[in-house]
Amino acid sequence: MIPIHRVCRAVSRTEIRGRRSRVAWRTALGLVGSVLCVAGCMSDKGAAPALRPAQGTLGTVRVSPVNAIIAVGDTLSLTLTGRTLSGASVTHFDSVEYVLENSADSLRIRISPTGVVTAVNPSSPNNSILVQVMGFHDGVVRADQAVIQVTAATVPGATLSIHPVGADSTRLAIGSNKRITPVIKNLATGQSVPGPQIRFEYGLGDSTVMQCYNPIFVSTATVTGGQLWSSACGAAFGSLNTIHANEVGSAWVIASVLAYGVPLRDSVQYTLTNGFRGAVAIEPTSLSTTGGVSINPTIAPGGTITFINNFSSGFGATVQWIFENPAAATVANPASTLGDSVGNVTALNGRELATRRFLTPGVYAWTATVSGGVPPFTGATVKGTVTVR
Repeated sequence: MIPIHRVCRAVSRTEIRGRRSRVAWRTALGLVGSVLCVAGCMSDKGAAPALRPAQGTLGTVRVSPVNAIIAVGDTLSLTLTGRTLSGASVTHFDSVEYVLENSADSLRIRISPTGVVTAVNPSSPNNSILVQVMGFHDGVVRADQAVIQVTAATVPGATLSIHPVGADSTRLAIGSNKRITPVIKNLATGQSVPGPQIRFEYGLGDSTVMQCYNPIFVSTATVTGGQLWSSACGAAFGSLNTIHANEVGSAWVIASVLAYGVPLRDSVQYTLTNGFRGAVAIEPTSLSTTGGVSINPTIAPGGTITFINNFSSGFGATVQWIFENPAAATVANPASTLGDSVGNVTALNGRELATRRFLTPGVYAWTATVSGGVPPFTGATVKGTVTVR
């Protein structure tokens, strides 16, 4: 009899044949693979499959160590554990496969069928070796990814830090990315690991406000990439050493690495804020006059708003902004040379702009008035707010 997991793979590939979009391909595979491999495959007589019980169906797997650094000539054992859809532990797999995601890395490490890694040649800094580890359990396959760096020699007594250095901070505006450079170093001798790369993890529940790098698995001769889709750390995103802020709040960024057989760990709590820059533009295409970029921007305390007269310079229209609380609109850095530098924004000609910095949390109302130009624009007013929080 053909093993169930092989039947699932064959049907999955057939279902998605001809799709060109990688996203559509992965989505189709994920849906088809989930339906077929979780629900079970049709028997050779075509009978309707029975649903798999959650307590016996492999849901996720985790490789250990996730991040590792070894020296040429050293060995490392990769182990795999899993959990069922109901959360029960899985320690026995029908089989485990180890795949180098870059075939050229076979010049740098060798992997035995039991997961023993032998370092042969150094890997390049900032270009770690990615090992795809797949666990097969009762007709279902799941995968995780180990990140391995090989150095020419051991760095004894190394410590790990992902804390900000110098003017860097632990504040990050939502919608923005940050690359964190891990430092793995012997503080006494100064000897360090060049260009380490790490898969970060987060505290429980923090992945809703922050994203981390998430593996995109490669297809093999027997398994499609869609069947190996991972849900760790949110959606697939970015690169190693990188985080992305999704929502206002806070999140712990956790780094762990097995460096030359010694487990190292560090963590930093990031504060995720609204952006520090925003804009309000008044322009003819949006009059009623509603504003071209946003008339109700939200920024973090200390952020700067740029006020823009977006009429053509030849149109003859000027725009000024009057605040209910002019004292809240403080001087920006650098200070505006047009429209005055603080408080209300005096008349700006077409395509001119002025900036104001808002230091204190609150909601600050303003009214923009258009003067000059031609009807219906001349005399039009727009009301909006700047929210600082």
